[in-house]
Amino acid sequence: MTPSGTITQFLTSSGNSFPNFIVTGPDGNLWFTEASKIGRITLSGAITEFATSSVNSYSNSITTGPDGNLWFTESDVSKIGRITPSGTITEFATPSANSYPYSIVTGPDGNLWFTENVVSKIGRVTPSGTITEFATPSANSSPNFITTGPDGNLWFTETGTGKIGTIVFH
Repeated sequence: MTPSGTITQFLTSSGNSFPNFIVTGPDGNLWFTEASKIGRITLSGAITEFATSSVNSYSNSITTGPDGNLWFTESDVSKIGRITPSGTITEFATPSANSYPYSIVTGPDGNLWFTENVVSKIGRVTPSGTITEFATPSANSSPNFITTGPDGNLWFTETGTGKIGTIVFH
């Protein structure tokens, strides 16, 4: 199917909320991160926003979790958040202060994995909220983005070292 070329835009409630990442949720809606909020938009364009507990936080990445919820990073307050499709938010602080969690993805092991840019670590959070951190091999690696590769392993970028890293699961 070829797109019609028509682009439609939908204004968030504040109009200056800095929407960032967007993902399809388990409920068939689209979910997105923004400043101090997580947004949900229906395919018809109805937007609902849910405030995080941190008034001045900046949510970056968001992903659908293996538990049927959505998981997101709150970089500037070093938290990982979980939001249910009905809008209930639970937040978990990373063990390392000022870690700047940035990108998050569901891993092949059924946990959520995220980058911690400032402390050069990769974090793992279980669906129940237990967080474990793993240091990257290089100091000051500044891991940014993480994804599941076609080989079933996790792959991440290291902005600070110019390297690509992998976490092997088999």
